[in-house]
Amino acid sequence: MSKFISTKWVLILILILAAFLRFWNLGHVPPSASLDEASIGYNAYSVIKTGADEFGELPLISQRGYDDWRRSTYLFLVVPFVALLDLNVVAVRLPAVILSVLTVLATYNVVLLLFSKRSSFSQATALMSAFLLAISPWHIYISRLGHESNACLSFLVFGILFFLRGQKNKKDFFLSIVFFTLSMISYYSGQALIPLLAIGLFFIFRKNTLSIVASNIKIFIIFIILVIPFVWSVFSPQALIRFQGTSTFKPESHSEMFDEEVRLRNKAVESNDIFGTLFYNRRVFPIKVLIQGYVSHFNPQWLFANSSNEPFKAPNMGLLYIWQIPFILIGFIVLIFTKLSDSKSKKLVLLWFFLGALPASIATQAPHAMRSYNILPTWQIFTALGLVYILFKFKKINILTSLSFLFFVSISLVSFYKNYFIVFPKEQSGSFQYSLHSVVKFVLSNEKSYGKIVFSNKDNLYQSYMFYLFDSKYDPHLYQSQGGTKSGGFEEAHSFGKYQFRPIIWNKDKSLENTLLIGNGQDFPDETNTLESFKNLDGKGEIEIVEIK
Repeated sequence: MSKFISTKWVLILILILAAFLRFWNLGHVPPSASLDEASIGYNAYSVIKTGADEFGELPLISQRGYDDWRRSTYLFLVVPFVALLDLNVVAVRLPAVILSVLTVLATYNVVLLLFSKRSSFSQATALMSAFLLAISPWHIYISRLGHESNACLSFLVFGILFFLRGQKNKKDFFLSIVFFTLSMISYYSGQALIPLLAIGLFFIFRKNTLSIVASNIKIFIIFIILVIPFVWSVFSPQALIRFQGTSTFKPESHSEMFDEEVRLRNKAVESNDIFGTLFYNRRVFPIKVLIQGYVSHFNPQWLFANSSNEPFKAPNMGLLYIWQIPFILIGFIVLIFTKLSDSKSKKLVLLWFFLGALPASIATQAPHAMRSYNILPTWQIFTALGLVYILFKFKKINILTSLSFLFFVSISLVSFYKNYFIVFPKEQSGSFQYSLHSVVKFVLSNEKSYGKIVFSNKDNLYQSYMFYLFDSKYDPHLYQSQGGTKSGGFEEAHSFGKYQFRPIIWNKDKSLENTLLIGNGQDFPDETNTLESFKNLDGKGEIEIVEIK
């Protein structure tokens, strides 16, 4: 009983820590709503007010967004929070934060189920895995963003949890199908990962899975019939537009590498080099790109360091703590070569780990922390296995090891708090277009004085129309009556009411009357008198406001 109570309270403390690191100062760190958050938030607001998004359509499975057709699952999770708290960045981020804390709890239960026998070792490993996820720089950073990747990861972990529970409880098995489906329709990485993971899980647990399906064939058929429309919609040509736009297999996605491959092949042909002719082949190129992108996600430099404000990393920190390295290696060995868990559990963890980075490898910009986010919490599970194994194996140095671990964790948390909550908002405010939010507030307080207001939609004012809609809480009914969004496109011009969102053409726009021009510094001649100028928290990203009387 005392062990249960102590375990329960340790888990509660871990969840409190996880909640603090995710809820604290949520409205100001990150410093402002990102491009995606503004779109998700306003479209959720529009659905509440009108039953349709900015295009006048109900985004049941996919939401058109900036013509990249993102999944709508997270948008609908945001709807009740916007309805309750109004349209603001906290309402957009809250579902992600809540899901992330629940994912920490689910991770504890998943790890506990991975062991065939309950023991002090399994309890300690489960608690340690949950703790490591609670303090993970990777998980904290992305979980504080109102982004669909959080729903994808959380539903994936919930799916695995209920799949493991479903080996003994048939109801949980069918509930796991629901969560896997939700994960698949939440984010593009889920589309690639979940089908492969499902096939792998079927083969690993095929005997028990077939038995459950056979004894509940009617329920299984009903589930499949209900799931088919969702699967069909996420793999439709329209829904795959975003994948096509980010596909790494196109030669133009790696133009320099492809040009070099062509040069080497031509050289091989000239010299009658058969091996070179085959190796530097256009058909082999996508395979090379895939392997290169996949391997890059296991590069220690990318995982444990931050060379120059890399995306989704706290300043001066990697995605994982550097002190995790030896424990990850030990944990990997412990999982494979010891009998602490059965073969099915080992295969499940390894399957999850090696598939996790695959979706990010078929897209551009690899390695990519958000697209490979589903690999969590396997890194934490390996770390926990290694650390707890050492603690149990070498009990004589238990106190020393524990104190050393607590020291490194304390130093790491202090460093993370400083780098994320203090340094990050200032250094990376540009990626959240902080100055643009400030500009919109100024314009809203002065808009009655002008007959026309023109925002640039380039550089620091990229997709300025959406930031205006979000920050002004523009009436969705009015917006749709004015035509709504015709195309979200990355370079599209927009206009409604007295507002225009297009490139500033100074030689033409300077002849306008009673107009406010909002543009980048380079949009105006040096001698232009500016009414106001705004910068990001790091002093960069200047936006200038020019009054034309």
